[in-house]
Amino acid sequence: MRHKVKWWCSLSLVQHRTTVVFILFSLFPTLLGVYTQEHDFNMPHQEVELWARKIGNHIFHLSNAFALYNDIKDNFRTGEATLQENDGLQLVKEMTSDVTNMMKFKVDAVNRIMNVAEEASLDKYKQEEPVDYYNAKRLNPSPDIPQEAIDDKNYRNLSLLSNIHFDGIPINESVSSVHVPTNVYAKAPDVINAIRWSGRLDRTFKSNYELDPTLSWQYFGSSTGFLRQYPASEWVMDEKDPDLYDARLRSWYIQAASSPKDMVILLDVSGSMTGLRKEIAIHVVLNILETLNENDFVNIFNFSTETTELVSCFNDSLVQANMENIGEFKKALKTIETKEIANFSKALIKAFELLQRYNKSGQGSQCNQAIMLVTDGAPDNYEKIFSTYNWPHFQVRVFTYLIGREEKKKRDLSWMACANKGYFVQVTTLAEVREQVLRYIPVMARPMVMYQEDHHHIWTGVYADVARQRLRKRDIQNFTLQPEVREKIKHEIEFMLKRRVKRDVLVLIPNRIHDYDLWKHHRRLLREQEKLEKWYEDIRMGRRGAPGLKEGYRLMTSVAVPVFDRKKTSMKTANLLGVAGTDVPIREIEKLVPPYKLGVNGYSFMVNSNGYVIYHPDLRPVFQDILKPNYNSVDFAEVELTDYENEARANDSELLELRKDLVEQNAAERMMSVKIHLDDMKRVVQRKQKYFAQKISGTPFSLGIAMPEGYGKYKVHGQIELTREIQDHRAGDVMNHFSTGNWTLHPDWVYCEYKYDQHQEDQSPEALINEFLSRAQKPNWKWRSTRTRPPPDPIMNQAQHKRWKPSMGSDERRDNYYCDKDLVQSLLFDARATNVYSRKVKIEDKIKDRNTSSQNFGITTAFVATRSGLTRWIDNPSESSSSNGNSKEPHFMKVHNRAIDEVWYKRAVDYYKEDQDAYVYSVPFDAATRDPDEVLVTATRAIFVEENDYRMAPAAVVGVTIKHRKFVDFFKNETYKCPSYPSRNSSCKKAKTCESKSLNCYLLDDNGFIIASENEDDTGKFFGTLEGTIMESLVQSEVYKKIQIFDYQAVCLDTQEKNSMASILTTPIQTLKWFASWVMGNVFWVLVKTQLYTLWDPNEAWAYAQGQWDPNAAPTDEVTYSKGPINYQSAFGEYQEMLPDEAGIPTEDTKHPELPDDIGDFPSLELAYINKTHPRPCDKTVYLYKLQSKKLKQDGLYKPVKGKLSNCHTNGCGRPFSVQKVISTNLILVAVNSLCPCESRKVDIEPVEVEHNETTSCNRLLMQHYRKRPQSCVNYHPDEHEIKLCGGAGSLGPSSVALLTLLLAHIYNSMMQS
Repeated sequence: MRHKVKWWCSLSLVQHRTTVVFILFSLFPTLLGVYTQEHDFNMPHQEVELWARKIGNHIFHLSNAFALYNDIKDNFRTGEATLQENDGLQLVKEMTSDVTNMMKFKVDAVNRIMNVAEEASLDKYKQEEPVDYYNAKRLNPSPDIPQEAIDDKNYRNLSLLSNIHFDGIPINESVSSVHVPTNVYAKAPDVINAIRWSGRLDRTFKSNYELDPTLSWQYFGSSTGFLRQYPASEWVMDEKDPDLYDARLRSWYIQAASSPKDMVILLDVSGSMTGLRKEIAIHVVLNILETLNENDFVNIFNFSTETTELVSCFNDSLVQANMENIGEFKKALKTIETKEIANFSKALIKAFELLQRYNKSGQGSQCNQAIMLVTDGAPDNYEKIFSTYNWPHFQVRVFTYLIGREEKKKRDLSWMACANKGYFVQVTTLAEVREQVLRYIPVMARPMVMYQEDHHHIWTGVYADVARQRLRKRDIQNFTLQPEVREKIKHEIEFMLKRRVKRDVLVLIPNRIHDYDLWKHHRRLLREQEKLEKWYEDIRMGRRGAPGLKEGYRLMTSVAVPVFDRKKTSMKTANLLGVAGTDVPIREIEKLVPPYKLGVNGYSFMVNSNGYVIYHPDLRPVFQDILKPNYNSVDFAEVELTDYENEARANDSELLELRKDLVEQNAAERMMSVKIHLDDMKRVVQRKQKYFAQKISGTPFSLGIAMPEGYGKYKVHGQIELTREIQDHRAGDVMNHFSTGNWTLHPDWVYCEYKYDQHQEDQSPEALINEFLSRAQKPNWKWRSTRTRPPPDPIMNQAQHKRWKPSMGSDERRDNYYCDKDLVQSLLFDARATNVYSRKVKIEDKIKDRNTSSQNFGITTAFVATRSGLTRWIDNPSESSSSNGNSKEPHFMKVHNRAIDEVWYKRAVDYYKEDQDAYVYSVPFDAATRDPDEVLVTATRAIFVEENDYRMAPAAVVGVTIKHRKFVDFFKNETYKCPSYPSRNSSCKKAKTCESKSLNCYLLDDNGFIIASENEDDTGKFFGTLEGTIMESLVQSEVYKKIQIFDYQAVCLDTQEKNSMASILTTPIQTLKWFASWVMGNVFWVLVKTQLYTLWDPNEAWAYAQGQWDPNAAPTDEVTYSKGPINYQSAFGEYQEMLPDEAGIPTEDTKHPELPDDIGDFPSLELAYINKTHPRPCDKTVYLYKLQSKKLKQDGLYKPVKGKLSNCHTNGCGRPFSVQKVISTNLILVAVNSLCPCESRKVDIEPVEVEHNETTSCNRLLMQHYRKRPQSCVNYHPDEHEIKLCGGAGSLGPSSVALLTLLLAHIYNSMMQS
C-alpha cells in the first residue's frame, strides 16, 4: 500500500509539472503580447509630436529673424517687383539668333583663311630661300639648355604674354607658331615649301581676331603634317612624353577632308600572319579606326578559311563609328588568333554584299564606300569579283595594305587598289604605320578637290581641350601656394615622417614618397587650397557653366573647311593642301544663352544631327580627372530621364519625339515629366518641364531650353534704370546699394566685360561691376549691350563696311566693352532689396522685436542669394569671432557663391510648393569625416513674388548656416526632456526620452539623410545604411517614396588580376614568350634611352617607358593643345585605381629604404597603386528617396506615423518606431525603439551596375536612334579616272638598318651582363 501511495505521489508530481509547463506555454502568447504591448506603450508618440513642433517653431523663428526674411520679402514687394510671363518659344528664338550670328563669324573667319591659303600656295618661291617661322617646340629656351643645343635646334625668343581669353596661356598676337609632329621630317622639301607659303596667313589671322575678338585658336593643318596656329604659343609638353600630336588625325581635319563613309575592314588572320606581321596589321587597323568619326559606319571582318565579324555582336551590319563601338573593336583586336589559309573570295564577296545592301536600303552614310584589305599577300587579283560587284560604277573604293617586305606580292594588291579608285601601300615597320594609313584620306577627298568650288564647312562634335599648359622645370619655381598653406603642408609632412609606420608604406620608388597617410594629408590640404581659389580657377580655366568638367579641361567644338590645290599640272592630280579651322569654346555659346533668363532650375542644351549632346547640365565627361572613353558620344536620350522610365534604356515615345525634332532641327515645344538628380546623384526631384527648341542656321546643331512647369512660367521683373538713378541726386551713389554686408556675384556670369583688351589683369565679376558702375556715372556713358550682330554682308562696298566696323585706335580698343543691361539693372534692384545686413543693427535686436527666444543655437552667417546672381551675407559676431578666424575651411559663402546654380537654392525653390514656410536643411555628406567644429548646417527658404495662387516666381533665397555641433546640442536638449516638464531632471520616465538607451532619435531630411542624431559619426549618412529595415518600413508606410534613377554615363572598374611569375615555368612556350617579351622590352628601352623611339612607333616606346606597354593597345595621343577629339581610350583603359588589398601591404618584416629627411616645401607626392583597374563605360542604377509630406498629414495637421517591426527576432520581440514631421522644415523626427536586437539590412544609395546579358548588350550596341546625315556628300567626279597615282611602298632605309644594328648590340650586351 505504501508503494502504491508513493507511485501515486510520483505520478501526481509528473502530472503537476506537465500541467505547469502546459499552462506556461498556453500563456506565452499572452505574455509576449504583454511584452510587445509594453514596448508599444513605451513609445512616446505624443512626446515625439511635441518635440518636433517645438524644434520646428524655434528654428523657424530664429532663422527668419537672423536672415531678415520678412524685411527682404517686403523690399521686393514695395520695390514694385512684378511678374512677366516667360515666353519660352520667343526666348529660344532670340537666343538662337544670337548663337547663329556668332557661328557665322566663325565660318567667315575660316573661309578667309581658306581663300588666302589657296592663293598663297600658287606663289612661287626659290627653294634655297630660308624659311622664317616660329617653331612652337623651340621657343624661349630654358637657361639650363646649352648654347650649342640652342643653335643646333634653332631656338628663338618670342615675347609671350598671358591672355585671359586663351585661359591664361602666354601668347603673341602678332605672329603664328608652327608645330611639326615627331613623325614628320621638318626639312623635307614639301614641308618647308608649305610652311613658307602658309606664312601669309598671319595677316589673315590677325584681321580675323580684330574683327571678332571672341575668336579662339585659329589654325591651318597641312596635309604634309604640320600645324600653323594663331596666336603663337609655346607647345609645352612633359620631357618624358613623346609628342604624338598629329593634326591629320583630329576630327576637324578628317571630317573636312572627306565626306562620310561606309567602311569594311578585312583583316587577314591566316596562319602566315604571325609575329611582327600580326602586330603591324593590328596597328594598321587601329590607325584606320582613329581616322573615323561619328558620321562614318564601319565593321571589321577576320578572314581565313571563313569570314567572321571581329565583334560577334556586329553580325552582318555596319555600326556607327562612335567611341563606344570603336572601343569594342579595339578590345576584340587583342584576342585575334591566326590559323588556316586565307579565302579572299569569301571575304571580298561578303564585304561587297554588305556595302551594297546598305547602299540600296538607305542605311549607313549613303556617301563614300570603301574596303580596307589588310594582308601579307594575295594569290590572285580577283578581277571577276570586282567586275561583278563594283564595275562600271566603282561605287566602292578599295585600299590595300601589304604587310611585310616581299616585293613579289605587291602586284596583285596594287592592281586591286588601282583598278578600284583606291590606293596601295606596303607597310614594313611599325614606325611607318601612321603615315601609310593617312594616305587614304587625300584619295577619298579627290572628287571634292576636283570640283574646286564646293568648300563645305563642317562642325565637329564636342571634345575636351586641355586648357592649362604643362609646367616645365623652370616654371615650377613660380608655381606657389599661399604661404600659410605651404606652411601647413610642410608641418603636416614633418609630423607624418616622424610618426611613420612601416606598414603604411606601400611601394618606394627613388626620389618619391609613397606613404599612404602622408598622401591623404597632402590631398586634404590641396583640397582646402582648391576651395580657397575656386572662383579664380573657374574663370581662368574657362569652365563657365561647363558641367562635369575638372581642372584642365574645357568643352569645345570646331568649324573647319578644306583647302584645295589650284595648281594646273601636266599630270592630272587632286591635291588637298590641308584644312583651315577655328575652335569655338562651349563657354562662348553659353554666354549667349544667359541662365538668368531661364531662371532657377531652367537650363539650356545643344544637340547635333546625330542626337549627341554638345552641352547639357548633366553631361559628365570626366571620371576622377580622366576623360571618359565615350564622353563625346553621349546621346540626348541618356541625359534626360523621363518619369516613366522603370527599366534601363526604355524608349519613351515623348522623349524620342523630342529628340527627333532636335536632330531634324525642327522648331519644338513639348511637355515631359522628368526625374532630375542632384548632389552627385544622391538626391532626386520629380517635376514637369516644358521644352523649346530651334535650329542654329548654318550648323548641324539645335538649341533647346527647359523650364519647370509652374513657377517657370513667370519671371520676376524688377530693375533700376541706371541712367535715371544717376541723374536723381536724391538717390545718391549707386554703389550705396552694396554698402551693407559682404557680397559677391556669380563667378560664371557675364555682367560686363572688355571685348578687346585681353592682357589686362584677370578681374573678378565684383571688380568689373564696380569699375563699370563707376564709369557709368561719368559723362557720355553708353550701355553697349548688344551681344552679337550679323557679320558684314559680302556684297557691302567699302563705305558700308567702314560704317559696319569703324576703325578704332588703341585707346578705343582698350575701352570697348559689353554690358548686359537687363542683368545689371536687375542686379541693382536686387542689391537695393537685399541691402539690409547693416552692422549697425544688431541681430539680437531683430530677434527681440519678433518676440523670439534669444537662444541662438549656433547660427554663424545669415545670407541671401538672388535671381541676378547676387549673394550677400553677414556673419554673426558672437559665433564667427570664435571660429571663423581660426577656421581651416574657407568661408561658406565664398565657396557657394553661384546663387541660382547652388543646390541649396534649387532645393529651396522646389520645396516651396510643398511648404511655403519651410526652411530646407542640409549637411555635407562627408560631415562625419570632417572636423566636427567645421561642419555647418545650411537652412534656406525661398522668397516668391506672388500675384495669386497660380502666378508666382522665385526672386531670392535666404538662409543661415549653423554650427552642427550646437545644432545637435539643441536637438538633444529638446528631446532629452519630457515636453510637459521644464528640465530633463523631471519625474517623467527616462524611457520616454531620447536620452534613454532604449530609444534612438534622428532628424532626417527629405531625401533620407541624417541631419542630427545622438551619434556624431552618423551626420550626413543615408539613414538606410544604419537602419535599413526601418527605412524599408518608412517606404512601405509611404513616408518616403522610392525612385529609380539610371546613369547611362557611368564607369565600372574591372580589376586586372596579376599572373604569378611562376607561370613562366609551366611550359616551354611560356618560357619562349617570356624571352620574346624580354627582348622586346630591351628594344624599346634603348629606343627611349637613345631618343630614337621616334623612328619606331612612338606610342609603344612611351608606353614601355611608363610601364604600360601593350602591343595590342590602341595608340595614345598627347594631350597638349589638342585641336579636336583626343583618343583617351588607351590612357583611360590603363587608369589605375587604388583598391584595399592586404596582400599588397608590406608586413612589419618588410625592409624599406629610408625616406629623405629634406623634403622641401612642396614635395612631389605620388601614390603607387596596388591593383590596376580598367574602367569601362556601363549603365548603373540607384534607388533614391523623396519624403511624401502629404502622407504625414491628417485633417490638415501633421500627426505621428506609428509603426512596428513585428517578430524581427527569434524571441518574438519587435521594434516600434514613431515618425513626426518637423513643422516649417523639410525634416522628420524619427524615434526608434532599440531594445529588441533585430537584425537590420543595409539599404544604401550607391549606384550598381545594370547587368545586361549578351543579347541585351548586343542590342544596346546595335540600337541606332534616329539621326540626320550631313547635307554635303561629294563622292564622285567624272574625270577622276584620269588620276593615275594609286600607291607606293615603304622601304627599310639606311637609318633603319643602323638602328637595327644598334638594337642588336644593346640586346647582346644585356644578355652578357645578365
